[in-house]
Parts: sequence; structure tokens; C-alpha cells
Amino acid sequence: MSRYLSVGRSRPIVVVLAATVISLSACSSSETAGELVNQPSSNSSSSQTQPPDVDREPELLALMQEVNLDPCPTPAVNPDAAIPGLPDQVFECLGDASSISLAQVRGTPLVVNVWASWCPPCIEELPLLNKVSRELKGEVDFIGINIEDDSTKALQLMQDFGISYPSVIDRSGDTRAPLTIPGPPVTYFVTSQGVITGRWDGAIPNEKTFNSLLQKHLGITR
Repeated sequence: MSRYLSVGRSRPIVVVLAATVISLSACSSSETAGELVNQPSSNSSSSQTQPPDVDREPELLALMQEVNLDPCPTPAVNPDAAIPGLPDQVFECLGDASSISLAQVRGTPLVVNVWASWCPPCIEELPLLNKVSRELKGEVDFIGINIEDDSTKALQLMQDFGISYPSVIDRSGDTRAPLTIPGPPVTYFVTSQGVITGRWDGAIPNEKTFNSLLQKHLGITR
């Protein structure tokens, strides 16, 4: 993977409210981070937005078919509100032309990872995410939120690491405010009822830490 920068291990930090502490383990982009707010996505002020326009050039379509990511989960119809839950925002799936609101995903526990191809700590933790997602397939669903990124570069990264779980495209960083994301990577643990029970800011450093998070937040023993 010569195209990617080799980085030292960043020290992950369990989420705290102080943004100055969180930012030590997170990447930042040229975009300004959204205001750090902590409001449920299912409140009355939430509304679905239309998926962003994505220019599906022939080269990108060919790459999507070659990488062959799993399809995004099928959303439930009018699911019960989840508080706190994932934001009720509609995004295109990275691997195909479908779209989805993560707030409507139900039935299987979720690990939701916010990442970008320009983020070294995100690249650092990909092998671990890939391994655990394969081992827990059918028991826990994994889905990425590819934030403020280029779709071609993101797909190439998925291809290089042999990633098969799906991602949605958040090109404008619309999830930053509702999910209080100062910078990727951030990983959320979501129950089968859509409730966010925990998060980890920064790269998850090892399997022991990942196993502890799965047990604590989802009751999953690995």
C-alpha cells in the first residue's frame, strides 16, 4: 500500500465532552468542523435531506463494480424513534447508486465508523475493522461514514485493504454537528433498536480494546 502514508500509532481517547481533548486523536480536514452539539437525531427538528448529487463517471462505476462492497442495509419502514440515535439524513452508498438514512436501520447491532482516505489514523485501524467485521458477519453489521472525501480515493482504499462492508458518502460533513465529530476516525456502537450506546474517538488500537467496547456497549462477546 505504497500510496498511503505510514503513521505511528495514535493514542486513542475514550470520548469526553471537551473538544480540546478529543482532537488529540482525530484528523482534521480543510473543512471547518461542525459545531459540537449533542442533540438526539430523532427530535422534531430533524428532517431528511436529499442525497447529494454524485457524478458517476464511467471510471468510478467500473471501480464500484470491481471493489464490490456489500450493499447498504435495508432501512425499516417508520421505525420507532431512537434516542440518542443516528442522524436522520439521507446519503448515497459508496458502493452503488442506492441511498439510505442510518436512523432507519434496525434489526442488527451496528458498528458505525467515521473515516476518510486522507486520515492516517483511519487507515491505521482499517485492518482491525476489516478482521472484526468478517468474524462477526451476521451478528453485527459494520457500516462506514466516509466524510469529506473523494469517492474514487475512498473506493481505492477499500480495495487495497480488502474491505467488503458498506459505507455512505458524507461529502459535505453534514454528520459532524449531530454526531459531534471533531475529526475522524470516530466509532459508534448502536443497538438493534437504533440507540447509540457508546463511541470511541481516534483509532481503536487493538483487538483487546475492540472486544471490550463490543462487550460494554453491545453485549457482544468475541
